[in-house]
Amino acid sequence: DYKGNPDLTWETSTSFNAGFDFSMLNNRLNGSIEYFLRQSTDMLYYRPVGPSAGYQELPMNVGSMRNSGVEIDLAYSIIKNKNISWDVNLNASFINNKIIKLHKDLEGELIDNTRIYSEGESMYRMYLVKYAGVDSETGKALYWAKDKDGKAITTDDYSMAVNYKEATDNLLPTVYGGFGTSVSLYGFHASIQMSYQLGGQIYDSGYARFMHGGTSSYAGTNWHTDIRNAWSETNKGSNIPRLDAEDKYASSQSDRWITSSNYLSLNNITFGYTLPKNITNKFLVDRLRVYFAADNVALLSARKGLDPRQSYTSATTALYTPIRTISGGISLTF
Repeated sequence: DYKGNPDLTWETSTSFNAGFDFSMLNNRLNGSIEYFLRQSTDMLYYRPVGPSAGYQELPMNVGSMRNSGVEIDLAYSIIKNKNISWDVNLNASFINNKIIKLHKDLEGELIDNTRIYSEGESMYRMYLVKYAGVDSETGKALYWAKDKDGKAITTDDYSMAVNYKEATDNLLPTVYGGFGTSVSLYGFHASIQMSYQLGGQIYDSGYARFMHGGTSSYAGTNWHTDIRNAWSETNKGSNIPRLDAEDKYASSQSDRWITSSNYLSLNNITFGYTLPKNITNKFLVDRLRVYFAADNVALLSARKGLDPRQSYTSATTALYTPIRTISGGISLTF
């Protein structure tokens, strides 16, 4: 439920782009470099409010934000003659996100459960309890908190640690993009296209579910193979809490589940052959091509099962990733 707000206004966006195209080395190297900036003001947001107000959210114009960065696109022809050609391509995007200003009532910061928005910072930060490892003697999960004097301490009482959440670093990747190559050789053609992301982090909620402690609420839920390294009397140096059905906080929300969002994906492989014209012309066919293609072939990420392409902040195994497909066909042109 939420309350209406008569002071709401339209969100406004302003965009600016500037760049240039270039060609070098007798047109063998072509590319473009573009700077982009988009600033949004009077951004709409459902601000959470205390339940005592009688409603849960209040729609408001929460503030302004800026996205800026650089996009680079390159293509290079390594070999190009009558019978053979070989081309490579690369693109990269560098993006920066910054919250410019928040509504004066927020006093420079908005906290919404596991998200935190602060003036001068990226909106892609999370607000989480800090994981402190495992008690080597008991095997319980430990979290950072503070004592009555404000001194940092570790505790296995998660409900105490919740009062001392901290903001993570900016989760946005430093760079993302794609690259590929294509080769043509005496009628044969092959191409590969890949994409990548580097320098970011992500909250792996799917992994968190598979690392539960065995409580009844997880009955029937499988474990990740990493659980085999859980704390035990003979494995006291583990960073994975013990398996005990009474440990409610073994897999609670914390920065324990933040991991690298780097990935490399093989998006497409295509292979084909075009028959020579002196053969196809005999059958009154202008062009005949046989081809095979595979899409969404493979994904290499920080952890098997993690697909960082889902979001900049969190990923879950509950969503289907792109389906791998293999196809083939014959293309005729008369």
